[in-house]
Amino acid sequence: MSKYSNQTLLGYLGLIPFLLLVGAHFLYEHVLLSQAFMFYSISIMSFVAGTLWHESNSNKLNWLIVLPTIPTLALALFDLKLALLYLGACYVFVLAVQKRTETWGKLTPDYQRMRERITGVVLVCHLFFAAQLHHGVAQ
Repeated sequence: MSKYSNQTLLGYLGLIPFLLLVGAHFLYEHVLLSQAFMFYSISIMSFVAGTLWHESNSNKLNWLIVLPTIPTLALALFDLKLALLYLGACYVFVLAVQKRTETWGKLTPDYQRMRERITGVVLVCHLFFAAQLHHGVAQ
């Protein structure tokens, strides 16, 4: 199994908590599920941004990768729906920045597709969760 095969498998496995938490919140509408989703998402975004930090080809891109993640925790403390929408957008933004790094072209097509798919699924999970909260689901 290659390095990228392992990363691809781990990437897809990392979607499981997002999907389970969205599904569980849809069924049970519990505040702990909202908090678990938010903190799992913040953790994963921080991990993704951190792993890309060393890969970017300039200091400008380094800051672009990490900067959007800074206000997320503060947003979560004040408005969970806004934080979910912002964090979902951060995943898309970080992928867009990653595509501008020198290393993106060196990655296997399977890995690139995996990153794009996972980002799409994670964005939809964030949008769905925010929609649940907007329509009166308990916070």
